[in-house]
Amino acid sequence: MSKKKKQRKKKAPEKTLLSPEEEVLLKTLLENLQDIDPTKIGEQIQSPEVAKALLKKIPPEHPNTVPILVSIREAFDQKGVQKEIKRALFKLERKGVQIPEADQPEKTPFLMKRTESAEPNIHVGPVDGSGGRVLFMALPRIPKGYDIGMGLVNDEEGFLEFVSGTYSKKQMKEVRALFFEQVSPLVETSLSHAATILEGIHNQEGSGRVDATNNYLQLRPLILDKTSLLERPAIYDFIPPEELLQESFTDSRIQKLLNHKLLETWVVPPEDIRPLMEEIQKTEESPIFISEAQKAERINELTEKALDELYPESKRALLKNRLEETAYVFFKLEEEEYARLSLAAALSLDKKDSILGVNPFLKALLQRTLDLFFKSIKEMAQPKEETEEEDSPKLILP
Repeated sequence: MSKKKKQRKKKAPEKTLLSPEEEVLLKTLLENLQDIDPTKIGEQIQSPEVAKALLKKIPPEHPNTVPILVSIREAFDQKGVQKEIKRALFKLERKGVQIPEADQPEKTPFLMKRTESAEPNIHVGPVDGSGGRVLFMALPRIPKGYDIGMGLVNDEEGFLEFVSGTYSKKQMKEVRALFFEQVSPLVETSLSHAATILEGIHNQEGSGRVDATNNYLQLRPLILDKTSLLERPAIYDFIPPEELLQESFTDSRIQKLLNHKLLETWVVPPEDIRPLMEEIQKTEESPIFISEAQKAERINELTEKALDELYPESKRALLKNRLEETAYVFFKLEEEEYARLSLAAALSLDKKDSILGVNPFLKALLQRTLDLFFKSIKEMAQPKEETEEEDSPKLILP
């Protein structure tokens, strides 16, 4: 008689049993994925069982999923957790999501010489019309890893968005790539330049967001320990101001600068020029001014008078700094002609307005703003009139 083959018993699926406290923690994590700091995920969940349960239930489409998976992969070396990691990452890769490679174990504890020679990775973006700009910095740690700070800052309002944390070299590259995808253009700069920008923001009266400011304050001692602040704007290391003394700053050159895409958001705030716009409209409709020349002269008087109120000394200093920073970005983008134009505009703000006229750059900036707003008002009114004509029924009269 032939022996019956013994059937292999199938292993029962592994169950992840959680305590009531762990169940509450898991639920909280899933409900607040956007608030999780991936670099501290190991400290938050601690238990491998919670890690496995989170891996099974985390939604693949959430933007924080990949950083969380990568951090769990590095924080937990248990086979069960690593198995769930592979499953989750495999599903994401099949959907076309790029997954960063795991850090390879080093043959030696650390390479001191290589780490010490690592340079900070610092990038800044251009200044927009409201004084806002983005910044990214990665400061190398010893023996390995990076301290990262990045976000949106404003020279009047303070820290609007700023996050900081510690990352491995692989994670730093991943975070930097994601940041660069969201923001463009960015130019490389020095740590001293970035520190000068951030300290200038920190010293402003604008409060900014408390959480963003606190994130900077955590990174601030590391920054100030590694560098010193600049004594003058960074652009003057490449274009000395003396070189621009002989160059004329004509109206055509001003318009060329303002027409560049980096300055397309540079306008006077609408709330600041509303009184001027109302005065201009009254002048246009007034029966007192008969000829167009009289109206134009009156509007010019109103505009020049408004400039004194719109740009007191403090505002001019702020605008000058924005132009100097913009010149630096132009120079790094290899657009030296625009760098010189921007710097010429900045230096013109140091000069007292002459008796014969006001600062030509400020006047052009205000006029550009007025033209844009009056044009938008006309465009908003025009479609409405056309729509009323199209929607009105055609009457057939007997």
